[in-house]
Amino acid sequence: MAASALLSSPSLVSISDKSFIKPSTLTPSTVRLHKLSLVDQSFSNMYIPFAFFYPKQQKEESNNSQLSHIADLLQRSLSQTLVSYYPYAGKLRDNATVECNDMGAEFLSVQIKCPMSEILNHPHATDAESIVFPKDLPWKNNYEGGNLLVVQLSKFDCGGIAISICLSHKIGDGCSVINFLNDWASVTRDHRFVVPSPRFVADSIFSSLNGPLIAPHIMSSNVSECVQKRLVFPTAKLDALRAKIAVESGVENPTRSEVVSALVYKCATKAAVASTSANIHPSKLVHYLDVRTMIKPRLPRSAIGNLLSVFSTAATQDIELPRLVHNMRKEVEVAYKKDQVQQNELLLEVVESMKKGKLAFEEKDENCTTPTTMYFCSNLCKFPFYSVDFGWGKPERVCLGTGPFANFFFLKDYQTGRGVEARVTLQKQHMSAFERDEELLQFASSSAPSL
Repeated sequence: MAASALLSSPSLVSISDKSFIKPSTLTPSTVRLHKLSLVDQSFSNMYIPFAFFYPKQQKEESNNSQLSHIADLLQRSLSQTLVSYYPYAGKLRDNATVECNDMGAEFLSVQIKCPMSEILNHPHATDAESIVFPKDLPWKNNYEGGNLLVVQLSKFDCGGIAISICLSHKIGDGCSVINFLNDWASVTRDHRFVVPSPRFVADSIFSSLNGPLIAPHIMSSNVSECVQKRLVFPTAKLDALRAKIAVESGVENPTRSEVVSALVYKCATKAAVASTSANIHPSKLVHYLDVRTMIKPRLPRSAIGNLLSVFSTAATQDIELPRLVHNMRKEVEVAYKKDQVQQNELLLEVVESMKKGKLAFEEKDENCTTPTTMYFCSNLCKFPFYSVDFGWGKPERVCLGTGPFANFFFLKDYQTGRGVEARVTLQKQHMSAFERDEELLQFASSSAPSL
């Protein structure tokens, strides 16, 4: 079945139940107002969307009774977990404050009338996977004051299930998400598990010295004219490429993310030129950077918030990979020498964009005849998404919803070995040239190779 036909079938998904899950214990009045940091305020209230696919369990039950049992188990454990992660159960009062009023999380239970394999093995898997997310929710800018956490439990005809979760970016970043997921999964496996108290940093590090931002400056955008491609870089090929680049660049032990992001970036810029027959325009790759270990004193991994900065690398279309990786490493070294509170490049970009009356990283500039094309990379490698075990073992696949912008690359560990999975979102005409790039195809596959 074509992806469009699969997703548009009116009878494919049926909602069995819709509930609102509140924390099992009321949030104390002393923490009813959660003040957002300046970085938190910079982001729109878009949702960070992850989905986890789990194969059928051995225990035989009817579809309806199994879904009801699993839903009840997840709802009870979610209620317990929200006691510690109380801002996710609240409501955004304004751009700078979450009212922790125990409004709760939205929880949907749905039946999907096809086997899970039809989604996972679909030639357009990234489109097909979207069926396990609440409709139109991934990366959506939520202006209506809705729930800050939305969960969908999907039960397939084959007995497999998918758990998708959309968490407000206002409250935390990717590291915050994995902390929440692992704690929720631990409670689901054992209701006696005591959730370690997460550290909500709020505005204690990135404070609003001159008052809160009235409106966000980093917004998710309409990606209806974009395509997301899933690429897998197998361990053996990736290790060979890393070794080659190490010799030619002089960079000691280039990381998987450095090598993959450089290759994807190079091929994406080539595709942009090839698909439009335009002159070469300047481009820049912006890497998001977790600064928990860079702030002094170091913050624990359990710190919750948008503890982020950025570093960027400019390139021309004909730049060679070794030079690109060399430049990236140089920028990372510069970032580690900076005071990531006072010299945070993400906040500096937001402040500068405010002065110019535009959004952060906006390409258009009336005074520039050749605007710089922006690409973005979020490196989630080493975040243990494939270890999220609710009691049914490790997921068969972990995916992200398409978005949040055009020209965006997500990198994360592949399910086994030291391979990397990249989720690449480009404009449709650019993707057509990108996915045929011979240099890219030497190292990556859209299928699931043996690692």
